[in-house]
Formats: sequence, C-alpha cells, structure tokens
Amino acid sequence: MSYKQFDWYSCLVVCVFSSMLLVVFGVLSSFHMNALRNGLWSGALFSFDTVSLYLVLLSVFLWLSLTFLFGRVSVISKVFVTLSVISSLVCYCSVHCLVFWVFYELSILFLLLLLLTESPYSERYLASWYLLGYVVLTSLPMLLCLFYLSVETGSFDMRTWFSLCGDNMILGSGVLLVLGVMFVTKVPLPPFHVWLPIVHAEASSIVSVCLSGYIMKLGLLGVCRMCCSVLPGSLFSSVYMLVCMALAVLFFFSAARELDGKRWLAFLSLSHIVVAAICLSVVSFSGSNLAFIFSVGHGLSAGVVFILLWLVYEVSGSRNWFVLKFCLSGSLLMRCLMASGVCTVASLPPTLQFFTEVSVVSESGYVSLLFVYVFFLYLFFSGLVPLFLIGGLLSRHFSVSFGDAGVYGYFSSVLFLVLWSFIMFVIV
Repeated sequence: MSYKQFDWYSCLVVCVFSSMLLVVFGVLSSFHMNALRNGLWSGALFSFDTVSLYLVLLSVFLWLSLTFLFGRVSVISKVFVTLSVISSLVCYCSVHCLVFWVFYELSILFLLLLLLTESPYSERYLASWYLLGYVVLTSLPMLLCLFYLSVETGSFDMRTWFSLCGDNMILGSGVLLVLGVMFVTKVPLPPFHVWLPIVHAEASSIVSVCLSGYIMKLGLLGVCRMCCSVLPGSLFSSVYMLVCMALAVLFFFSAARELDGKRWLAFLSLSHIVVAAICLSVVSFSGSNLAFIFSVGHGLSAGVVFILLWLVYEVSGSRNWFVLKFCLSGSLLMRCLMASGVCTVASLPPTLQFFTEVSVVSESGYVSLLFVYVFFLYLFFSGLVPLFLIGGLLSRHFSVSFGDAGVYGYFSSVLFLVLWSFIMFVIV
C-alpha cells in the first residue's frame, strides 16, 4: 500500500481532528480570556499564572500527541513519560522552592532512566553520563543555593526572594547568579550546550520529543521564577547574548552539514532556544510571557519533526537524510507533512516563533545597533537551513512505498501538533 496522494482515510483523519480542535479551541479561548480578565489562582505552595498556563499547554499537547504512539512503545516508556509530564506540570505551578526542586529533578530523572533502559543505541551509556554530568550533578549545589536563599529571606516561597537587602544583598545576588548558571546548563545555552546533541543522538525518539519539547523549558522557568532580579545586567547581559547568537550561527552551519536527522534537529533546537533567552534579556522580567510563548512554539515544532523522523526511521531503518528522502518522496502526504513540520521549525508565519521574533526585533533597537545586526544575521540563518532542507525534500522524487507500517498513529500525532503550531497564536 503506497501513500502517493491524499486518500479517503487521510481526509477522515483531518476532519476528525478539525472537529476536535474546534471544541478544544473554544474551551481554551474561554479559559484564557477569563484568566486575563479575572486573574489566575494563587496559593501557598502553588500559583497558576500565565507562564504556567503556556507551559502546561505545551506539556499537555506533547503528551496527547504521544498517546497516539503509545501502542508502539513499551509499558515502561508509557509510565515514565507520563510521570515526567506530570512532574513538569507540578513544577510549572510551584512557588515553594523545595517542591519546585523535587519535581524539577523528577521530570528529568524519569527520562534519564528511559535513556538507559529503552534506547536501542549502543552509545546510550555515554549519552547518559553526559546527561548525568551536566544536568543531574548540578542538583545538589542547586539545593544548597535554595536553602541559603530560603534562610536569608525567612521563607521557602520564591515570591519573597526579592527582599534581600543590606549586607546580604551582594552575597544573595551572587548566589542567585550561581543558581542561574545552573539553570542555564539545563536549557542549555553556551558554553554548556555539549550534552544536548549527544543525548539526542543516542536517546529513543520519545525521549527526544520530551527533551526538546518541555525539558529545555524547565531551565528557563527556573531562571524566570528565581533569578529575574539578576537577569538583564548579569546573567543574560547583552554581551553574553551576542556571544550566544554568534555561536548559534555556527550551530546552524553544523546542522547544514549534518546527515543524521536527529542530530540535525538537535542543533536547530539548540540554536533556536537562544531566542527565549534574548526575550528575557531585551524585555527583562516583563517579557517573560513573550519568552514562554516562544517556548510553546519551539516545543511544538521540535515535537512534530521528531515524531515525523521517528516514523521514517521505523520504515527505512536509517537516520541518514539521503536514505530518508527515498521514504518521503514516495508519498505526497508525507512530503506535505514534513514540509509543514519543517516550516514550523523555520518560524514561518503564523507560528508563535514568528510573532515573538518580530516583537524582539522591535525591542532590540534599544540595546545597540550591533545587537540588531547580529540578531538579523541569526534570523537569516535560522530560516535558511530549514528551507534548504525543504527544497531538497520537494525535488527529485523517488517512488518508495511505506507498506503496512502502522503509520496512522504517527499521522494523527503529527497532524495534531502541526495544526496547533499554526493556530496557537490566536489563543496566546
């Protein structure tokens, strides 16, 4: 059975999803408007603000898309991914620093265990050491910093940590800066970026979806919740952001010459996450919503392309782009889905990333003219590399059948994420 055109089952899937999306869209729009009009809930341990809302939507959408593929993974993968998503949801809404730390680490730990037990690649132990070294071993120093700040302010509530004053202000700011660096290693931003492409290359596809989907956003959440007082001038200074953008351009060149599909997307994901940090640098704490709106678009785009690559790996047995093109060229539906997914990575309108980048461009002129030029250079290459791949995928077709590969779950998952990637801007 070959997928050379949009058949009746493809139309059925699109119609069903369109109906589901209209219902969910109405509910979410109503909830979002009520939240903006009446305010969001806040308590002693948990607080549900707009940042929490955006990240909860991201994790829930990614988990829903993965449920279509639960039939193709083991029970351990289903349970650990679900527990990781639940831990991330608790972390998003927590304002108690110890609760935040526990569920922050649990969301990463479950994926580390999946990397060790479910990855089919021989170098998974090396990748687990990189993840352990860069991510997990910073947990104890992070806990010590949290205890110090709690003792100095007299509360475990992160909302009271703006009260450092007097002789403790300098030391407290230094501890906040160290804490921010630990969160940066988990985003990750340069120079702590080495672990992400290595882990993606050796992890199973479902772990890759979670890593680029919402795990990278936990570091940004920690920076925003705890270190906003040292954001613009120290942690995310304009000089550091210039260095990050320059290195991100090099990552784009690395992606352009990468034949491994997962490493290609890992480099792009690593490069694009810099924009969220730029939002926090240029617009400061008041721009935190903008940074997490970009994070939602970034997570959805990474998730949809990883799922598409997962499908093609199952059919071709290879991760080489030259081999993958044979599978994609045999089906019009697959070419359209892959082109749509890569367009979300390229931040083409009307994706959330596009509107965020336009907003950052309008604000970056207040920093310096050099900052604007470097940011334009970054945006040029960020769109050029994915479009270069689209040109290769849509030309010189070859007829290769997918066969009965059980692709309907993949199609449903991909359509779910692609549609939300292009209509999410209406909600947020």
